[in-house]
Amino acid sequence: MDASANVQRLASPEGVSAMFEKCRKANVNSVVVDVKALSGHVLYNSRVAPKLKEWKGFRYPEGYDLLLQTMLEGRRRGIKVHAAINCFSEAHKLLKTGPLYQKPEWQAIVYDVRRTVTAPDGASWTMAVGENVGPDKDEVVAYNAKWAGGKALGPNDAAVMVQGDVVTAVIDGGLTELGSIGVPADGYLLVGRGTGATWLLEHIAVGQALKYTATEALQPILEAPSEPVGGFVNPANPECREYLLKIVRELADSYAIDGIVFDRMRYSSIRTDFSPLSRRLFEESIGEKLERWPQDIFSYDPAPGRPLIQGRYFKQWLEWRAQIIRDWLDKAREAALAVRPNLTLGVYVGSWYPSYYTVGVNWGADDYKPGYDWMTSTYPATGYAGKLHWITTGCYYPVATRDDARQLGLPEDETVQAAAETSVRAVNDRAFVYAGLYLLDYQGKPDEFRKAVQSAVDHSQGVMLFDLVYLEDYDWWNILSETFASPRRAPHDVPGLQEAIQQTKRALRAAVPGP
Repeated sequence: MDASANVQRLASPEGVSAMFEKCRKANVNSVVVDVKALSGHVLYNSRVAPKLKEWKGFRYPEGYDLLLQTMLEGRRRGIKVHAAINCFSEAHKLLKTGPLYQKPEWQAIVYDVRRTVTAPDGASWTMAVGENVGPDKDEVVAYNAKWAGGKALGPNDAAVMVQGDVVTAVIDGGLTELGSIGVPADGYLLVGRGTGATWLLEHIAVGQALKYTATEALQPILEAPSEPVGGFVNPANPECREYLLKIVRELADSYAIDGIVFDRMRYSSIRTDFSPLSRRLFEESIGEKLERWPQDIFSYDPAPGRPLIQGRYFKQWLEWRAQIIRDWLDKAREAALAVRPNLTLGVYVGSWYPSYYTVGVNWGADDYKPGYDWMTSTYPATGYAGKLHWITTGCYYPVATRDDARQLGLPEDETVQAAAETSVRAVNDRAFVYAGLYLLDYQGKPDEFRKAVQSAVDHSQGVMLFDLVYLEDYDWWNILSETFASPRRAPHDVPGLQEAIQQTKRALRAAVPGP
């Protein structure tokens, strides 16, 4: 139950009761209720964090305690309630709200690049910082192949498509009805608006090669256009870490919840945190002074759309960030279980383990050694799966199984099944794995949703549905009640089950020679 998506639906006892009754009829056994939103505001009566007062014009009821209300309704129906907190996000930049605006010294520092493009006629334009964002009025920006959707052009826009190093198209948004323009896999788009669009149209032609220069830009996250939504803090900042631990202690001490779920327990992206504090702490950890900061970590290619250029300490930096997150989780686990020993702890992450290192997290087991080229030999030790009771990984793909992908001519790896299998393999039975589904992927496709739920259950130990808002909008409760015709117990609620599985695996390894 995401905080912002369901803020009005859950803002009354009647609304919460109605949702839990639907959960009961659908045999949902666990509800994760978001009580610390992306903005950093909480939806329970806290002595530590600021409470949500208003959301997009909706006045949140004063004194209303969403967590308490969900606990009451859950207890009445035998449904477990887990409180989710967005850990290191303390502001919503689009709405310009959140405690980070009052604590700017906490914000993460973003390492970006400012590029200048030069046309063959010698004319130059300094582009906006960041990629895949904008443009605003009179700007030129770049969109690279990581941009999943097409880029729509308005009448005051223009686009230049570059494949390899050569301009292959120049498009005037005021003279075309192409709709969205795709970003080429082997190149990028330059998109201009206003005077930026005029510059592109006047100085660039098909068949030309463009030149670039670049300078590094270090910006606080509230000012950085490359981080458009979440205002993240620096996870290494001792004040931020202690503040969040106080929230964990408060939840465990003040509410008889069944569990706590850590969401956004990570860095915002590969671009953060490049503050002086992080530099000092990193230098202390490696026992050396960096000569070139931040280029000793990585640098940007002057041309858009190209991979980062790894610096001398890139791999050590990845390991250090992952260790920062694991160390905080250690303290959060200790704080929560000291108050409530039977509390279950879970985490919400992306299933794309091979690239999840970009947000500073190793959610795998500490003995999972896949040998990716970005790993140090000691990186696996930062794995935190064994610190938790369960992990839900976002297996966010619209295709349910490998079989389906083969029939459609699509990559097998981009399926719920493959993502769930990768997740289970990485966690290696240190915790239970529940494959997460993004219901928006199946809008208008109830049969595909059914298949995806079954695939999640078949290839992990359960299924997490994100989010309540879509179940309501699509009215798919009947699909759940048909799929789960009888009540089932969540594996993490079975005492001793995880330990028994691990003991069995150890016995099998001892009995069978080889890896």
